[in-house]
Amino acid sequence: MTEKQLANKIDLFDASLRYMLVLVFPKSSSKNFPLVLNIAEGAEKFTVGDINGKQTYFVCFAKNQADAGRAIAILDYVRSWKGVQIFSGGKLLQNSYHVAQVIHCFLESQTCRDPQAHCHKVIDDPFSEEVEPQGISLSVRLVDRPTLKQEVEIDRYLFPCQFLFNRFRFQIDHPSSPADQIQASAVKNGCNWCPNFEPDKWKKLGTRKVFRDFFE
Repeated sequence: MTEKQLANKIDLFDASLRYMLVLVFPKSSSKNFPLVLNIAEGAEKFTVGDINGKQTYFVCFAKNQADAGRAIAILDYVRSWKGVQIFSGGKLLQNSYHVAQVIHCFLESQTCRDPQAHCHKVIDDPFSEEVEPQGISLSVRLVDRPTLKQEVEIDRYLFPCQFLFNRFRFQIDHPSSPADQIQASAVKNGCNWCPNFEPDKWKKLGTRKVFRDFFE
C-alpha cells in the first residue's frame, strides 16, 4: 500500500483518540508551504492523499515535546489557510488559537525539571465555609466591640491543571466527584487532550491554619 493509499484509509476521529492532535491541510500557494511541509514530515505520522481532486496532507502528532513543538510551529503558519482541520479526542476542534494556547502550556511544562510544578496548583478546600471567597469584598469593623482571634484549620488540595483553574468553578451540590467535575470542565474548555492532564490527581494534601476574627 502506497503512502497516498494509506492516507485515504485514515479514520481521522479514531486517529485523534490515539495521537495528541491530527492536522489536515490542503496544498497551498503560500510561500510558507514548503517550510510547513518540511516540519510536518518530521511528525510521528505523515501521509498525503487526494480529496476531491486536491492534494491533502494528514499529520498525526505524538504526545511528546518534539511533536508538540512541530504542531505549534505549523499552526502559526496554517491558521489562516482554508480547509485546515484539527482533531483531538475524537472530535473536530474549531478554535486553532485555543489549541495553540494548550500546546504552549504543555511545552512550558516540558521545559521544567518537574512538569508537575508547572501543571499543578495547591488550593484551599473549595467546599469549606471557612475559605474566603475570591473577588471584591467589603468588610466593616465594629470598633466598640473587642475583636478576638479564632484558629481555624483548612484542608488543602491539589488541583491538577493550572490552565483550567481560572476557567473552572466547583458545583458544591453536584453528585459527581470533584475529579469528574474537573474532567468534564476540561472537555468543555478544550484542554482535556493535553498529554499532562490527569483529573484523578485531585487529592487532599494536608491542612493549613489561619486566624479568623470573631466578636464576643
